[in-house]
Amino acid sequence: MTYRFPFFESIRLKDGVFGLLPLHEARMQRTQEAYFARQAPIRLETFLQGQAFPRQGLLKCRIAYGLALDRPEFIPYHKKDICSLRLVDAGDLDYRFKSTDRSALDALFALKQDCDDVLMVKNGLITDSTYSNIVFYSKQGWFTPHMPLLPGVQREQLLRTYRIRPRRIRPEDLGNYLSFKLINAMLPFDEAEIHDISCINTC
Repeated sequence: MTYRFPFFESIRLKDGVFGLLPLHEARMQRTQEAYFARQAPIRLETFLQGQAFPRQGLLKCRIAYGLALDRPEFIPYHKKDICSLRLVDAGDLDYRFKSTDRSALDALFALKQDCDDVLMVKNGLITDSTYSNIVFYSKQGWFTPHMPLLPGVQREQLLRTYRIRPRRIRPEDLGNYLSFKLINAMLPFDEAEIHDISCINTC
């Protein structure tokens, strides 16, 4: 990664209020420490309050960064229509950090065939779709794969508030669940659509 801003965050901005800033900030801090050995704290709230941003509507605030933070973009948000998923093997894909280089994810997305997105499997365990973490519902409650490719901030918030629990979930375990939701920073749990488990194509 030789370009200046190899990582990014997508932050929900609704009616002038930024969502889950402490969790975004913590992830950015971990990324900088891992790649640049940076110790200086990131102050996202201070940084964003110094920017001009819309005070109405739902927008995605996208911040690219490396050692420094780029100027944020504010993009009107339109939810993707994702109703069906196809299981694909992610191989040795490593996406622990939210990189601006999504070429490996794009290559897997191209395998979706007639589905809307793919649901990636790594080392025999279900992980994520290309844009979202996933949560599954059974009669015991809501569960999420314990080893996602990218631990999302929405997922982290749900774990911290005990609304979901982590679990090792294999493709052959899908029959134990009734439905699922796709969640990410822009799509909170309570706004995410519920899909029947049959919407996951296991072929």
